[in-house]
Amino acid sequence: MSSEEIALQAEHTLDKYGHLALALADKGWSVTEDFLPATLIKQLADEAREAYGSNQFHRAGVGRGKSFSVKRGIRSDLIKWLNPAQCTTAQLQYLDALEGLRQIINRTLYLGLFEFEAHLAIYPPGTYYREHLDQIKNDGRRLVTCVLYLNTSWSSSDGGQLRLFTNPSDKQQYEEIMPIGGRMVCFLSSRMLHAVMPAHDERLSITGWFKSYTPIS
Repeated sequence: MSSEEIALQAEHTLDKYGHLALALADKGWSVTEDFLPATLIKQLADEAREAYGSNQFHRAGVGRGKSFSVKRGIRSDLIKWLNPAQCTTAQLQYLDALEGLRQIINRTLYLGLFEFEAHLAIYPPGTYYREHLDQIKNDGRRLVTCVLYLNTSWSSSDGGQLRLFTNPSDKQQYEEIMPIGGRMVCFLSSRMLHAVMPAHDERLSITGWFKSYTPIS
């Protein structure tokens, strides 16, 4: 790739993701439509369903290390962590896009995002995730949450909305975001209280976190 092509690609990435970074700075969250091509979204969804059908998912829990536990009263989804060394071509394309986003956010907001971790998530009908913050107790490394939805068709009757509480002092103020395929939602992990409303159909996503190298005090 020539230097001119590299420059054009960098400019395109800035145009595509720059508004996302600015929205994070302005209000703490952002919604981006068609984050990845529809063909790639479908491939990721098909792979997630195949992995789920072959029992590669496990019950999600809360906490980490010795504090980890499965609490179905809090969350009832199932997950499969992504290991870059074992990812499919489609999953690697997703990770490449997130690397571009990481660079844009760092360049724009100076957050010092160092690494990214992610898992596939599936919410069978009737499952949910109660209100919570994504930053783990006693571990402040998670800074930005990114959720990419994989369902190619979804209606309001299917439930499963992401509820973002936009005012921490008033839980009556919130935004509800439909989990429509290709839609990327990003928000500040330590700031945005959120919940996944009960799903009435199979809800698929990839959820990940940009992390700092050391905990942020």
